[in-house]
Parts: sequence; C-alpha cells; structure tokens
Amino acid sequence: MNVNVSEQINTANVSSYQVRVVILCALVALLDGLDIQTMAIVAPRMAEDWGLPTSAFGPVLSASFAGIMLGTASLGALGDRIGRRKVVIGAFLIVGIASMLTALASSIVPLMILRFITGFAIGGCLPNITALTSEFVPAKRVGLAVTLMYSAVPLGGVLGSFIAGDLIELIDWQGIFILGGVIPLVICVALVFALPESIRFMVANDGDPAQVGKLLAKVDKRYTYEQGHRFVIDSGMHKGRVSDLFAQGRGAPTLALWFTFFFGMAIMYLLASWLPSIFRNQGWPMAEAIRTVAFFQLGGIVGGLFAGWMLDRIGAHAVLIGGYSIGAALTLAVGLYGTDPDIVRLLVVGAGFGIVGSTLCLTAFAAMLYPTAIRSTGVGWALGVGRLGAVVSPMAGGLALAADWGQATLFGVAAIPAVLCVGGVLLLLALHRRAEALALRNIHPE
Repeated sequence: MNVNVSEQINTANVSSYQVRVVILCALVALLDGLDIQTMAIVAPRMAEDWGLPTSAFGPVLSASFAGIMLGTASLGALGDRIGRRKVVIGAFLIVGIASMLTALASSIVPLMILRFITGFAIGGCLPNITALTSEFVPAKRVGLAVTLMYSAVPLGGVLGSFIAGDLIELIDWQGIFILGGVIPLVICVALVFALPESIRFMVANDGDPAQVGKLLAKVDKRYTYEQGHRFVIDSGMHKGRVSDLFAQGRGAPTLALWFTFFFGMAIMYLLASWLPSIFRNQGWPMAEAIRTVAFFQLGGIVGGLFAGWMLDRIGAHAVLIGGYSIGAALTLAVGLYGTDPDIVRLLVVGAGFGIVGSTLCLTAFAAMLYPTAIRSTGVGWALGVGRLGAVVSPMAGGLALAADWGQATLFGVAAIPAVLCVGGVLLLLALHRRAEALALRNIHPE
C-alpha cells in the first residue's frame, strides 16, 4: 500500500509533535540570533577596552556575515544531501565552541577569524531549520510556521540587547561570549535526543519505512503504520543542486529573490550593527545605546508575526511591498526627526516592523517557492546571497561613521536598500503573474 506523506501531513491537524519540532528549531534560531547580535552589542565596550574607534570593528562584523553567507549556501546544500538534522546539530555545536574561543581574542585579526567560523556555523543552521519547519507542517500553515520560527532570530537580538547592557558591567565582554557558547552546547544535547529528521527527506532518500511510519504516526494521529506500507511524496527528489534553482522556469524568480534578499539583509544588518555605536557616539549611556537594537528587533518580531499571519491570507507580494515601504519611510524619519530618545525608540520600532518583519516573511516565501527536492538549497542560497548584503553594509557603515556623516545623511542613505526591495518584490509579482498566464494558456490554448 502506498502512503502519500505530503498528503498525510497537509490534511492532518497540527499535532503537539509538530509544535515541538517548530519550538526546537525556534530555539536554535533564538540562540543564533543572539550570537549574530553579540558583536554589535559588545563592540562599543571592546573599542573602549582596546583603545580603538568603533569604526575599526566594521571588518569584524563583516567577517561574521561573510561566514553566514558561505555557511547558508554550502551547508544548506549539504542538508539536502545528508539530512537537515545532522547539519543543524553539527553546526550548532561549532557555534558554541567558536563563541567560547572568541573570549580569548586580543586583537582584530583573530577576532575576525573566530567570528567568521561562528558565522559559518550559524549559516549552516538557518536554512536547515527553515526546511525542517516547512516540511513538518501542513502546506497551508507553512508561511505562519516559518515566520514564527524565524522570528526567534530577532528575538535573540532583543534578549541580548536588553540583558547585555547590565551583563557587560558584571562579566565584561569576555563573559558575554563565554555565556553565548555554553548555552548552545547544552542545547545541542537536547537536539541529539529530541530533534527528528524531516519525514519528507527520509522518504525521498529511501529511509527505513518503519522509522518513517513511526514518525508519521506522531504527526498524523489518524495514521497507523503497518508492515508493507510504501511511502511517497508529491514530487520526486534528488540531491540538491544549485543548477536546479534555475531549471523549469525558476531562473528569473530565483534572481529576483536573490536581489530582494541582498538589499533586505543589507539594510537590516546595517541598522542592527551600527545603531548602538551611532547613539553611543551621540553621548547616550552605554546601556541605552545598546537597547536601540532591542527596539529595532522587537519591532521586527511584531512585524514578522503580523507578516506571517497576513502571508497565508493576502499573499506574500502585498505583505512585502507594504512592509518594505514602511521600513524605508521610517528609517528616513530616524535621520530627520531622531533627536529625542523617545522619538528615536518609536521610529526604530517602526523601522524594524517593516524591515525585519518583511525579511522574515521573505524567508517563508523562499521556503514556499521551491519544492522539497531543493528547498534547503534554495533557501540556503537565497539567505547566502542576502548575507553578501550583510557583509557589505557593516563595512559601508563603518566608513560612513569614520567619515563623520550627519545623522540625516546616514539614515537617508540607509533607506535606499528598502526602496530597492520594493522593486525586487514588484519584479517577483510580475514574474508570478506571467507564469500564471502561461500556465492558463497551456491549459486553454486558443
């Protein structure tokens, strides 16, 4: 008897087991988000300790994002080959070890190397937890589930920003990195025992039928495994190849998606990396300057949850166009009207709502764009290209700070990538409508 795994998952009610998988993936995302934000949080304190200008840490921030860029592309594809679970656990283990070793750094060069390694491992986690989440939930809930899970990335930044200001006074920047390493190592133990492999991946790679049946029964309470059941999925699957992202008419949408990811992550990480330093240089207390990132990421979490909820109702294109437009307008407003701290916090929350929330939604959209066979590869490469924007923007921000640009100019230029994101989404929308028209013409030829 053939059992269609995709159909079983898509028609079943969401079970507690599926919720557990999403929570575990969100926990990985939370700690990855905390680690991503750590360097921006501790940079002002390290600059004081080492006697360097904050702009000197631009290459360090870029090294971290360069690692994430390469990790998302290469380890995302590896997840399609050997399994999402193996890559997530192995990469998360490296995150913990590399973070602890960062506490031993005493100059810029070793700091850059260690942050690159940490970033590479974080990059390996992100596309694979995205694929795991999207493959464990019904198709009609993918947008919300992935956005909820991925919202844990900025949540990690929020927690770090609120806590780090006081922790730095107690344990200094070295203690922040040690703590940021110990926690992932502890979580790794839980992942070994509690995180399953994707059922769809197992079926596509001729996994043990008994193991597949046991997992499917936990997901779909209606199902009972019996010996002789053969498992299938809706689409054929092979090892993920980058060339598949450009096959069967996916080339133009893939390039448009990469364009949007590049500029979306460029502005997101430009602001997340330099907000503390910008306002610290304006004379704000250290803890208050650090917390500007928390407000930015907090707005992003609310925006991401709202975007995920709307995604399954009005579609990704409308959500993304509206979100990036709001983000561009409010980023510009920070430069024009951001002199009072209360106004700055309000505008930064709004900018995060639009920019971070839209980028979280874009990740969910990427997971929906590609079939199971190349989902981790597709998401990994999209995130990887996006991280290229995250590599360039912190260095550009450091140069702008060193050049002593005014606040209005800084935030005015920072708003440009969000405008370009709107253009990228409009292009995706045009390509989608063209594909629909061609499909309709093939069904009903004149």
